[in-house]
Amino acid sequence: MYNKRQQLTFAISGLPVSAGRLIALVMTIVLIAPVTVVQAHTPYGQWDSYRIRHLQVLTSRSDLVGDAIADKWVAVLAEHLPKSKAVVSRARDFKRVASLLKTDQAKVAVLSYDQAQSMVNGSTPFEEFGPLALQVLVDNGEYLLVAREDLPTEHGFLVVDTLLGRSDGLQLTVPEVGPFGMQVHPGAQEVVADH
Repeated sequence: MYNKRQQLTFAISGLPVSAGRLIALVMTIVLIAPVTVVQAHTPYGQWDSYRIRHLQVLTSRSDLVGDAIADKWVAVLAEHLPKSKAVVSRARDFKRVASLLKTDQAKVAVLSYDQAQSMVNGSTPFEEFGPLALQVLVDNGEYLLVAREDLPTEHGFLVVDTLLGRSDGLQLTVPEVGPFGMQVHPGAQEVVADH
């Protein structure tokens, strides 16, 4: 016959049964909980929702001049085209900008002539992305506001019309022919035709 003390200590590693069960329960929770939390709070749905609601103008922290230009252009859009919810999105470098454009995580970017030419041609340092089909929205003589070719015509029109109509001192134009073999976005062409 077992006494009460023997019944309590009969189990996992000599621990009382209730303590052994408690440890097993805690271990199960510790192992399962992180998986549940990760699956329940993935940011991708929120990111998709954010990028649909906001016009993200990509730039890079590595290009201070381009970043400052993007700030000015986005300020005009935010003030005069508030429904665009325009924001500057700063990538760590231009390879990341190319990646975001290539994978359709963003549609618009501010690029210097050199960066635009390299991305469009798929040359160094953007070889892994291949040639990117980018179109010109506006040009200030040194930098371009470019868009993926699938940016809707009406969105391009609104962005370009807003920038050209309220761009005191920004010296923006829509080129007749895009540089480096780039096409001029159809929305930009419509703005020129309307003026």
